[in-house]
Amino acid sequence: MSFVSITTWRITGETESLAHVKDLMVAKYFPGLLALGAKHSMLVDAELDRFAIVTVYPSRQVRDDAITHISALRTEGAEEFGAELMDAYGGEMLAATDL
Repeated sequence: MSFVSITTWRITGETESLAHVKDLMVAKYFPGLLALGAKHSMLVDAELDRFAIVTVYPSRQVRDDAITHISALRTEGAEEFGAELMDAYGGEMLAATDL
């Protein structure tokens, strides 16, 4: 069963923007998450100064095996994004539609 991670962020840098975050995600962080075993990852505009990153792993075990590296990516990303991590959630995917 797939495992989903959801992190919510708030942009804190006065000159930072969601476009900047998007560029970093596409160039660096999406490839990094895929290299750690993720099947899919998405950047979601949560309006105002907030965004979410939703990542799907093939299983909890894959995510757990990579958690040290994922934590390092989050720390590095916070600096580069000019944002703070607000919350991190995770759980088994119970149902989904095909996109």
